[in-house]
Amino acid sequence: MTIKAWRNWRTFGAFGLIGGALLLAACSGQTANDSGSGTKQSAGNDSAAPAAPAGDNALPEPKVQDRKIVRNANLDLRVENVVAAVQQIDDVASGAGGFVSASNVLVNSGNDGGDNVRRTQTATVTIRVPADAYSTVMSRLRGIAKETVSETSNASEVTEEFTDLQARLRNLQATEQRYLELLNKAASIDEILTVQDRLNGVRLEIEQATGRTNVLNNLTDFASITVQLSLPPAIVQADSKNWAQKAWQASWKTSKDAMVVLGTVTIVGAVFLAWLAVPAIILLVLWKRFGRRITDFARRLEGGGQTAVKTD
Repeated sequence: MTIKAWRNWRTFGAFGLIGGALLLAACSGQTANDSGSGTKQSAGNDSAAPAAPAGDNALPEPKVQDRKIVRNANLDLRVENVVAAVQQIDDVASGAGGFVSASNVLVNSGNDGGDNVRRTQTATVTIRVPADAYSTVMSRLRGIAKETVSETSNASEVTEEFTDLQARLRNLQATEQRYLELLNKAASIDEILTVQDRLNGVRLEIEQATGRTNVLNNLTDFASITVQLSLPPAIVQADSKNWAQKAWQASWKTSKDAMVVLGTVTIVGAVFLAWLAVPAIILLVLWKRFGRRITDFARRLEGGGQTAVKTD
């Protein structure tokens, strides 16, 4: 047998080992499915049997804490002091074992529609708190507010996705172990490269499944609560002025506006005349100095022209 033929046989042997590993994994999966089907069939037979009486002999219900639930809530609160309320929310989150994940405070000055300037305060605070402290934290947050404008909450269950990820991780880790065994048995560079390539692909899938599992654990372990804070609306006092007072006030305001316009026009005119005065003064000085000469010269020219006409 030649060296080339020997290499071909070894390559075929590597593919044979990989194929055997995949076949073994498929058989294991089929066996698990068969046993799962048997379990489901047995459960179906049990459910077809007469129901057991309630009491100590009743089957235990699934535990609620085994479920994976993502909780989110939004609160819109009116408070007397926004900055102080932000600190109170931080204290509530810290006391429950949580933390503030985002905070944005805005303080602005604006006109309330009259002559008064009103400072407006708004804030948005997002906190993460342990899921088992969710209800307690929500109750404490409501206690901070002078008025609760709105409240929304939602819960989404990810138990099925989490269970599927766990099963997928177990299968991938078992496949990784088989590829490691094949890698130890590889007898040539071609075999090593082939098995290593398959092993890298499996490990990438393991990392992705592990990352998603960690995300789900984080989302379900900590609930997210977003709080919108604002000041109560300003109280608008009723206008007690009669028509004469209103007319006088409107006339006075109009007269002030007219005086402002008149003053503006006067100032602009004065500035404009000042700019015109400078060249006017210069022209006057030049005329006083050279005006007579220019006049005499013009007369001479005119006299010379008349003399020439008479001579002809």
